[in-house]
Formats: sequence, structure tokens, C-alpha cells
Amino acid sequence: DFFNPTLNKINPANTTLTVTLPSNTTGGGLLKMTARLDYKPYFYPVFGQLVGKSETDANQRISFNITSEVRLKNTLEVALVLDNSGSMTKTGTGSGQTRIDLLKTAAKQLVDTLAQQAAMIKQVDRPVQFGLVPFAASVNVGPGNGNAPWMDTEGLSPVSNENFDWSTLNAADKYAQQTNGIWYKRGTGWGTDEGQMLTRFSLYRDMKVVTNHERVVNSKRVVCDEYNPNNTCKRDHDEYDYIDTYGPFASWQGCVEARPYPYNVNDAAPSGGSANTGIGVGDPATMFVPMFAPDEPGNHWRLTQDP
Repeated sequence: DFFNPTLNKINPANTTLTVTLPSNTTGGGLLKMTARLDYKPYFYPVFGQLVGKSETDANQRISFNITSEVRLKNTLEVALVLDNSGSMTKTGTGSGQTRIDLLKTAAKQLVDTLAQQAAMIKQVDRPVQFGLVPFAASVNVGPGNGNAPWMDTEGLSPVSNENFDWSTLNAADKYAQQTNGIWYKRGTGWGTDEGQMLTRFSLYRDMKVVTNHERVVNSKRVVCDEYNPNNTCKRDHDEYDYIDTYGPFASWQGCVEARPYPYNVNDAAPSGGSANTGIGVGDPATMFVPMFAPDEPGNHWRLTQDP
């Protein structure tokens, strides 16, 4: 119930919430929400009888009503601002369920209630529309949307390059060059990647990890660690050559960042990109940028032993 959690110490049995949506077929209408509290005071019955009221009148409940009305002339937009942070994994007060599960239940009940009432409104094509505002700086849209037209696949958004200075890649045979707002890999040092764009997506592709560490056959050699006075080896160890095979370290899992202001607070449709012309069109700031989080402390190294 989305209403009861707001009552604090008030007994829900003493309250009534009424939501009334217009159902007439033409003209405007009112969205009306009324809350009623039937209050039974402790001392009023005694005071009432002292001033001459009958016992029945003195013990009647006192009713309080509060009403809020919104005139519907267009679609009613309801934005649900929901906390999905880590604290929501804790158990809710007086409940065996987690806070996030309780939140999901309450949000669904609210949406279902308003949607059922909205179905009776005939004069508006879309009486109620719902939006979700997550309590986070990023949202997971799914890795399958990596090539969606609203994604910044060319690194044109100002958000895309805010943590990366591609101009520092300036080796003679391996450098970055900006053309019409897009950064490219230039030089033979890039190998088969030469000419490809430098974007958040390319960062994921460029991260590699050793997937196989194979010893080269007949590569054994003896290395002396300590010599005798006569220049003979006193202590030595064996060394080998290895061939490393590299594979992907990580892939984009679908998270995108909030767009820069003012697009982080409005519904402007994405309208940027290069339209495959190499020249930016529209406003690239409206596009969504894949999140690339900085590495946490630690490493991915491991010690290897000879068999």
C-alpha cells in the first residue's frame, strides 16, 4: 500500500484514501485525491459531558479531511523516484522482506491503481504516463543496445572524453588524431586496429588479459645465480621462453551515464552523431555514453610455477 507507509504512528484502520479520476466522455475533468482521518480523542468525551453534551455526542469521532485536485487537460505524468542504492538490501522495519522488495510492491500497487482508474478516462488518449527516476548516476539499458541509434558509438559526446586525454597518445608510430570531432587510432603501431575510432567502446575492446601462458619447446637455458672463486657456477636455475595468448578482459555490460545538463533533467530525444559522414550532426550531448568506471585498487597478476 503506497498510502499507509506515510501515516507514521496513525492507525491505518482510522484512515481512508479515495482517488477519483474523471470518467465523462467529453470535456475536461479533475483528478481528485481525498484523505480522511477519523480521530477519537482521549479527553474530549469527558469535557463534552461536562459542558452538557450527551454521552453519545461526546464520544463521536472527529473527522478530518484533506483534498487535492488537479485539472486534467492533458496527459498526467507520474515520475517515481525510487531508491535502488545498496542500503535497500536491508530488511524493512517490522517486516521480513528487504526494503527493495517492499519498494517494488508499493510502486506496483500505485501504478496498478492509477492505471485502472485511468482506463475510465475517455477524453484523453493517454490519461496517465509513468516515468522512473533511479537513485543512481547510471542506468543499465542492456548490452544488446550497444549499437542503438541513441548510443554515442563515435565518442562525440562531451561526456565521452571527459576522463581521457587522447592527445597524450603521441608516439611516432602509435598516436591519436582528431578529425571532425572523432578521435582515430593512427600509425602502424596500432596493428590491425589502425584507423579505428577511440571511444568508450574501444576501451573495452583494448583491455586484454593473458588467457594462456605456454612454454616454448626446447627453450630451456641454465642461468647462473652465484659463481665460485674459480669462475665456475655455484648455484643456478632454469629459465624458459613462453608465448602468451591474450583475450578480452571485460565487456560493456549495459550501463550508461547521465547526460550533461540540461539533458539530464529533460526528455529531449537523442539527436546526435555523424550519420556515417564523419562530420558531427545534431547535438552529440543528447546521446547516451557507456559507463567506463576507473579500476579499483588491486591487480590481476598471478604467480606461475614450472611444471
